[in-house]
Amino acid sequence: MKIRVTAKNYPQEVLQSETSVLVEFFAAWCAKCAMMESIVDELAEEYDSRVKICQIDIDKNKALAAEFGIGIVPAFVLFKKGEPVSAAEGVLSKNVLEDMIGE
Repeated sequence: MKIRVTAKNYPQEVLQSETSVLVEFFAAWCAKCAMMESIVDELAEEYDSRVKICQIDIDKNKALAAEFGIGIVPAFVLFKKGEPVSAAEGVLSKNVLEDMIGE
């Protein structure tokens, strides 16, 4: 299951997570983000309980987007033990995201 993250639940869902967290920064108006939706849904289902899959709307959470220098969406950041360990942006294949999670 995907989790929508806001500034309010970001510390709990991402920084304090016991598992790795893949965060997708997206925007409702972004056509490329819409293209990634089914892949993100598949990852959320397949990695359920092993890796948390979260989404952050950059228009509703400008401070979080700014903190990570997000200028292009979709953008993906993988967190382990509350620290960002890798990032990628743009339309990515499921294999690329799986490789990112597996690192």
